[in-house]
Amino acid sequence: MSCFQAALADGIAAAPAGSLQRILMGRAVVLRGDIGGRQIQLSLQPKKNEDGLEGSYFFFGDSQEILVAGEVEGDDLVMEESVNGRDVSGQWEGHRQGAAISGTWSSADGTVTKPFFLQLP
Repeated sequence: MSCFQAALADGIAAAPAGSLQRILMGRAVVLRGDIGGRQIQLSLQPKKNEDGLEGSYFFFGDSQEILVAGEVEGDDLVMEESVNGRDVSGQWEGHRQGAAISGTWSSADGTVTKPFFLQLP
């Protein structure tokens, strides 16, 4: 086991049992839900060789994938997204509530906000 894998395992082990951190940092997951009523599919996995999460999502009916990266601590999730892979185009702030994550998606400039909902596996 590498030093990074050991540190990741220690961080996951320190997270409360059943917490969002344990669910998302333990393995790759695919979540379905919506942003402002539009159906999405979000794929997340732990980053390799560093802390945090990375992945992408798409709106059903739209083939464009939007990249996401962020962090999870306990039951809180914070991510930034990028449509072009360079510039931040939005931010996610959510909290686990039972078998789901709900929160607010905001545009990069904060002028547009929408609720989001993701069903946990």
